[in-house]
Amino acid sequence: MADVAFKPGHHSPPHLFAADWLYMLTGAVYKQQPLLQSDNRKREWLDAFFKAAELYQWIVIAWVVMDNHYHAILRSPEKSAENLPKFVASYHKFTSRKWNDQENTPGRMVWWNYWDTCIRSQEDYLNRLRYIFWNPVKHGLVHDPRQYKYSNYLDFLEKEWLNFDQTKIKVEDVPEF
Repeated sequence: MADVAFKPGHHSPPHLFAADWLYMLTGAVYKQQPLLQSDNRKREWLDAFFKAAELYQWIVIAWVVMDNHYHAILRSPEKSAENLPKFVASYHKFTSRKWNDQENTPGRMVWWNYWDTCIRSQEDYLNRLRYIFWNPVKHGLVHDPRQYKYSNYLDFLEKEWLNFDQTKIKVEDVPEF
């Protein structure tokens, strides 16, 4: 690992920030409310997420947005990953304010939390990609990840980065995280 910072948390476990490293990121809506259920909300989240990634210099590799949570794999900036909390807070705050304004619910808690993990190996990376892309199948929204329009699974297939179709994956084969 290049530039690494290990910081103790005040109310959480110590945290590892590694520059130019892959992370899996998961965010959850407060009390699992389906606040991202509409197509418009998913697009608004995506716009905010990608804008924040650009501003904070995180490279988005894989993503899926569901009705009450999201998952993503990202590469941290080359110099440091210590801006991760600010990166996540930026799009969480933006979407919270926007949606609360739209629904006239000032101060409502929208996001519960987020979790991030440094990806440890090629096998870990592939397992997490499968988890992300097969999440809509696991939740019964579609029968095939190609059918779900709020992930970048089709980009992987088109660019031949990875072809999960050849591995004949079943939803039971997808690991839990």
